[in-house]
This record gives sequence, structure tokens and C-alpha cells, in this order.
Amino acid sequence: MSDDIIAVDSYDFDDRILHGLCLVFFYAEWCVQSRGMIPIMEEIADEYYDRLRIYALDVEQSPDVASIFAIDVTPTVIAFRDGKMGERVTGANPPSAYHELISEYCEN
Repeated sequence: MSDDIIAVDSYDFDDRILHGLCLVFFYAEWCVQSRGMIPIMEEIADEYYDRLRIYALDVEQSPDVASIFAIDVTPTVIAFRDGKMGERVTGANPPSAYHELISEYCEN
């Protein structure tokens, strides 16, 4: 993944999402759909670099966090504002789904 997408895990997840706007990309290394989403997440990170952060969490490396947010499908993207969970998009989707998520949740 690009430098614009920041890897998080069980140890730093809470601290990372606590301030500001972010999207968390929950993925699994073995998941073909997750791997296919990486270029889309990189595009989103590049386009919105000045307004929000993109974090990536491997659900197999941090199953406790995945469990807290009931992640049972990868990929899943959840928006957070100041540590509070907002909307989510589940499964592989076109970039427009994430632009919509950002405009509905993060920019309001």
C-alpha cells in the first residue's frame, strides 16, 4: 500500500481514530476483493489527503478490533469522526461509493 494509507493494529487503533476525520479500510491479505480495493483506497487517500486520513487494518492481525466493529466481510470501510463510528460500506465497490460516504459523513 502507498504511504498515504497508514497501517493500524490493535495497539494504536483507538489513538489513530480519536481526532479528526478518517476512513478505516478493514481487509484481509488473502481476500482478492480486498487486494482489488487497494488502488481505490490509494486514490481516495491521494484525493482527500488534506481533509481526512485513510487507515488500513488487517482483520486477521487484529481480530479484536474487527470483532468490536462486527467486521464479517472484507473489505469493509468505516468512516469515523473524532473516534465516533459513522457510516460503513461493505464489500468491493466502485470509487463513487467511497466519495458518497465521504460527502455524506465526513464533510457534513
